[in-house]
Amino acid sequence: MILELSDSLKRAILSHAAFFPKREICGFLVFENGGLAYRPCLNTAADPRKNFEIAPEDWLHYGDAVRAVVHSHPDGEPFLSGADRQAQVATALPWVLAVRRRVRVFRPVPHLRGREFFYGTADCYSLIADAYHLAGIELIAVERGEMDTDAAQNLFETLAPKAGFYRVPLTSLRAGDVLLTAHNGHANHAMLYLGGGEVLHHAYGQLSRREPYSDFWQQRTASVWRHRDWRDGCMVAVGNDLIHCV
Repeated sequence: MILELSDSLKRAILSHAAFFPKREICGFLVFENGGLAYRPCLNTAADPRKNFEIAPEDWLHYGDAVRAVVHSHPDGEPFLSGADRQAQVATALPWVLAVRRRVRVFRPVPHLRGREFFYGTADCYSLIADAYHLAGIELIAVERGEMDTDAAQNLFETLAPKAGFYRVPLTSLRAGDVLLTAHNGHANHAMLYLGGGEVLHHAYGQLSRREPYSDFWQQRTASVWRHRDWRDGCMVAVGNDLIHCV
C-alpha cells in the first residue's frame, strides 16, 4: 500500500525539520481518530547531527498506531542511508524523509540482495522497480501472466517507453541502465547495471544477487535501456542498500 501524505502532514514534518536545521529530527506518523497525525519524538542518538534514534519508550507509547517512521537529512542526501535501510527493513514500515524542503516516502521494500524468486511479485522486474524506488523514481506497475508467454510477447520492450525508458547502444552503457538478455530469441530477463563491470539481477530459481557482467551475460544481452529521470547520484541509493545487506 502506498502511503499518501496530506499537505498538512508535510508542513508539520518540514516545520519540525526547519526548527532543527543542523540535526536529524525524528518522529512517527500515527493513526489517530480515523486519520494520520505527525508526532515528533526526541532524537536520542549520540550524534544527532548525523544519526537519529527514537527512544524505546516512544515506540511503546505509540505501539500499533505507528504507520511510518519520519526523520530528516540535514546534509541534503535525498536517499535512505545504509543504516536507514537496515532499520527500515527491520521495522517493515514506510519511512518518510524530510530533505531539501521536500518530503519523500519510501516503501518498506526488502533488501535488494538475497530475495527468493516468485514470478510476478519477486522477480527481475520487481528488483529493478524497487531499486529505482529507493533512488526516487517510480516505475509503472506491470501485471505479469505466465513467464514464457510474457517473454514471447516482449513485455518489457513493449512497455519500456511508457515507463520512461529509451534504448541506448551497448557501447554507451553506464550505471543505472537496464540490460535485457534473451533466450530463444526473446528477451526474458532484466538486469540493473551497477557500473564497474557489475550487475544486480534476480534470475529464475535463484536468489537476487550482485555479480560481474560476465561474458556469459554480455553474449546474451539483447538491448540496453536508460530511464529519462535517472541521474548519476541515483546509484548512491542502490549502493547504500547493497553495502548493508548480506
